[in-house]
Amino acid sequence: MTSVNDESRGHVFDLLGAALTVARRQMEAEVADEPQHLRGSHLRLLSLTPADGIRPTELAGVMGMTKQSLGEFVASMQKAGFLDVSPDPADGRARIVRPTAKGLRMQQRILEIFAGTEQRWRDEIGDHDWTIFRRVLARLAAEK
Repeated sequence: MTSVNDESRGHVFDLLGAALTVARRQMEAEVADEPQHLRGSHLRLLSLTPADGIRPTELAGVMGMTKQSLGEFVASMQKAGFLDVSPDPADGRARIVRPTAKGLRMQQRILEIFAGTEQRWRDEIGDHDWTIFRRVLARLAAEK
């Protein structure tokens, strides 16, 4: 078993990727009972779509993907009944993506899964290290 201090595992990006893979697999397992096969990317899209809606261009920026790629994700989530796309009342040329009632229920479930994962990780590494971990991640994420 690799010790916590063993740096031979790889670079920090490998470690972050591995941790995210573990989290994604756990989340996907939590929603495996859904008739639609929801991958981690679908869950992330849904979790980042505000209840009052967002323009696809803005959502693509938040997701870190092209508008075209986002469009494919949104279309599949719309077909599955999780998202709705409608004209923007402020600008009929623009579109707004928002969760449906089914999507809002899944968003709540996703938030519960996220909270459960965070709690398991916090329990595993302890409150002190968790607080430092969160602080470091927040700082690194703020450096744009």
